[in-house]
Amino acid sequence: MKEVYRREFSEAELPQVVRELQAWAPQVRRWLLIGPIGAGKTALVRAWVGPDVTSPTFTYIHYLPGAVHIDLYKLDWAIPSRWAEVYAALEEAPLVFVEWADKLPGPPPPPWVEVQLEPLEGDRRRLTAYLRTAPTALSAADYQ
Repeated sequence: MKEVYRREFSEAELPQVVRELQAWAPQVRRWLLIGPIGAGKTALVRAWVGPDVTSPTFTYIHYLPGAVHIDLYKLDWAIPSRWAEVYAALEEAPLVFVEWADKLPGPPPPPWVEVQLEPLEGDRRRLTAYLRTAPTALSAADYQ
């Protein structure tokens, strides 16, 4: 498997992008999404999981059938139990997507895919995904 996947796409092509990502990293269940507001992080998760996906900014974790969707944008990390819940989801969920993953203090358990999204003109986006297999230094147990 190639360790990097790159693609430019429009919103209409998003379902095809998801199929390509699923084929590119079929065994990976942790997807860390990085990009500015409006880059398409939630749209990617919606295309992958289904139409019930909304931005979890105000609840920070949405438990969906077969997946967990986490948004770290406004998460207050002063409460240690929140760290534990995020890392527990990263360790235990069958499929997990983390928006604003660059706010994590350390990597999740390997393997994971880091997805960088960049808005282009109109509804075009650039996606670069990196397969990450480095060992992790942090886990949910570190925050209990």
